Amino acid sequence: MTADEDLARFLKCIGEPTRLQILKLLAEGEKCVGELTSVLNKEQSLVSHHLRALRECSIVTERQEAQKVYYKLTQVRLAGFISDCGALTEELSPCKPKEINYERKGDQRSRL
Repeated sequence: MTADEDLARFLKCIGEPTRLQILKLLAEGEKCVGELTSVLNKEQSLVSHHLRALRECSIVTERQEAQKVYYKLTQVRLAGFISDCGALTEELSPCKPKEINYERKGDQRSRL
């Protein structure tokens, strides 16, 4: 895999909204699956699915303590990266879909 392909895979992995929420929570510190599930208000199986994807991309690491599995970011820099990306999107407002007017003269169809 080339460096560009690795980067694209990394960005695709973190580009999913639930995964971004998980990363923001883990930027605050290590959390167990139950904590993430509770805060995100999502099913444990869904959170675990996303954590597995983040683990496969070496973005998070896990450790087991008794019956609980704890997750944390593999690199402290990831917390800053996620924060910087959030600030950048607020400044640039990228990828905002434009409203398209599909109405024709005399046509009563609404906007999408």
